[in-house]
Amino acid sequence: MTRFLRALPSLAAASLFAAGAALAASPLPVTDELLAPLESAYERAVKPGEQVEPHRELFGTVLRRVQRSYAHEVDVPGLVAAALKTLEPLEPQSGEPAEVFRKAINAALASLDPHSRYLDARAQSNQRSAITGTFGGLGLQVDMVDGLVRVVAPMDGTPAARAGLQSGDLIVRFDDQPVLGMALPDAISRMRGQPGTPIALMIRRAGREGEFTVSLVRETIRTQTLRWSMHGDVLVLRLASFTSSATASIEKAIAEATATRMPRAVVLDMRGNPGGLLREGVSLADAFLDTGEIVSLRGRTPGNRRIWKANAAQQLAGVPMVVLVDGRSASAAELVAAALQENGRAIVMGQRSFGKGSVQSIVSLGEGQGALRLTTALYHGPSGRTVQRTGVGPDIELFTEAATASGSRREADRAHALPGADEPLPPKARVEQTRCAPAQKTVDPGLACALAFLEAGGMETFLVALQPAEASEAH
Repeated sequence: MTRFLRALPSLAAASLFAAGAALAASPLPVTDELLAPLESAYERAVKPGEQVEPHRELFGTVLRRVQRSYAHEVDVPGLVAAALKTLEPLEPQSGEPAEVFRKAINAALASLDPHSRYLDARAQSNQRSAITGTFGGLGLQVDMVDGLVRVVAPMDGTPAARAGLQSGDLIVRFDDQPVLGMALPDAISRMRGQPGTPIALMIRRAGREGEFTVSLVRETIRTQTLRWSMHGDVLVLRLASFTSSATASIEKAIAEATATRMPRAVVLDMRGNPGGLLREGVSLADAFLDTGEIVSLRGRTPGNRRIWKANAAQQLAGVPMVVLVDGRSASAAELVAAALQENGRAIVMGQRSFGKGSVQSIVSLGEGQGALRLTTALYHGPSGRTVQRTGVGPDIELFTEAATASGSRREADRAHALPGADEPLPPKARVEQTRCAPAQKTVDPGLACALAFLEAGGMETFLVALQPAEASEAH
């Protein structure tokens, strides 16, 4: 099994639980009798053919695996009822067997939490591509609002950017397929595909009358996991996601930076980072720690319980460190922020993070049968607290009046989000981030605050430096 920590407030948008039916006290076994109504409804709804029987049997395979490996005890009759709710309205013999199965089983899995789902061969291939940071697609970061896909941002130099797609655009249709009713992972899977293949998006844009269609051709998209730069004598590491090369990229950047001189301080900027691979999150936290616990997994089965502790090797030992996070920092990004904060290695600055504290494992269902992306554990920081639902609280909260008024969607706002921790400790200070005047145009206000804090050398000096000068008395 391959473990992931990914939330999709954006494209990838984004790679953790909801109680409800998942907390049954006495779970029933998955029996033929329990499955019979589901299998019967499925056979009635799909077109006859050779694909019917293997997909009918796959219901039992999936539900038994969920019952065995899910993070909590599972109410199987509740899962069956959720799948039946999708099947019963369908006209007899109207649906393609694979498509109807996928929708029904994902309706069941969605009743557990927002992150568990069935992956067919195409989705499984897309998942593997996302791990490496290279995939066929359009170059869009997206989330979902009111059942429609919303563009968070197009990536520079991609088909989406060249087509003029804008932040805030709503995608209402892929070719002839309406978006309404799709899960976000299914929508992302639709946009991805073989480079060179076309797709038409129907767009709804604020301030423009009517909907319009944009035709694009998929290309190979290579996400840039890390950008680094020196701001004076401060090393800034901007980590976009936790792909399989995340830690190696950080170590390479540090080696290149220190080849000239040792940085006086370091900023790890994980704003907008949706997470990714668990092992990369653990590895990156370990790179900046020389002792202490990094994270613990707590699942229902022994195979999903583990504790990681730091080894003695440490990057930039003794160098002051700030970690920047925001409401879109999720999953593995939250794991790293919590580990560095709770071990006293870094000051966390920004906004409270997204709050995805669950771990998904990729569980193969056998040759040609696809896989499950199944929530198998919650992760807990060194203090024992999970970030699930409530996120990592910053030591120094950065805010703007506009952002405070508009708010943002977080894990706790998602349907069937699993229960989690109590509220984090309140910030030690709150700073209106526009008061941190950037020294150059390439520095945004949040980074400017991190650099100003490191320049000040401590909390009190930093806060005093931000106080407006008193008007001189006129004589």
